[in-house]
Amino acid sequence: MKKVLLPLALLLVGLGGGLAFGVYYHNEITVWLRPATSPVPTAPPPPGTASTLHLKTLTEPLPLIYSETLEEPQLQEYLKSGAVVLPLGTGFGEPGNVVVTAHSSGSTAFGPYRFAFAKLSELNAGEEFSVATPAHRYTYRVYAKEIVWPHQVDRLPHDDRSTVTLVTCWPLWTNFKRLLVHSELVSVDN
Repeated sequence: MKKVLLPLALLLVGLGGGLAFGVYYHNEITVWLRPATSPVPTAPPPPGTASTLHLKTLTEPLPLIYSETLEEPQLQEYLKSGAVVLPLGTGFGEPGNVVVTAHSSGSTAFGPYRFAFAKLSELNAGEEFSVATPAHRYTYRVYAKEIVWPHQVDRLPHDDRSTVTLVTCWPLWTNFKRLLVHSELVSVDN
């Protein structure tokens, strides 16, 4: 009887673990993006204008899409068109943290920007990037980067500085963890 129960128990544990693993990865982006409080929408730029992200690791500016939702299906659609600015209540140049996320790998179903942040890990402390909006050009300096679990939203800055956190999945070709590149505003040009 013991010889039958042990394999059955191992099978059940394996199935349960596999199910939990699958559920985790199905929902993990939602867990990662869910703020502690309800999001306050950030106003997108006026129609016909565009905002772009300029990184040394990109050959051309990356379009920024301002999301009005944290719902995963909509975010996945937006990610096909560039990097996504999450609606967490603060804008570029304002006190607080702006979160910008983009793909770092994936199948062609992820769209033409599936490798937008593939070289994000090459940005190091002290290096700068800029965000161009219809009104201003904001320059940010990287001060830290870290790899965290998807649920570790407490790692995002929560102070009065004007910061941007660039976020992508890590390591490449997985959605196992998140690479966070933290930066602080150093200048604003008209």
